[in-house]
Amino acid sequence: MYQLQFESSHHLTEGDDHTLVVDEYEDVGSMYMLVLQDGSRQSVGKQLIESIEETSG
Repeated sequence: MYQLQFESSHHLTEGDDHTLVVDEYEDVGSMYMLVLQDGSRQSVGKQLIESIEETSG
């Protein structure tokens, strides 16, 4: 699992939260392809992500 820190709130996060936990992610050039915890996939531009850290699941 990975914790993503957005530079500002995002429609994938709740309210004013800037943090999102995903099952996995893939670097696809100018974007990250995220595998969300519900199994769905979402692409996000790299410029929106401040940091990505691996977390213990």
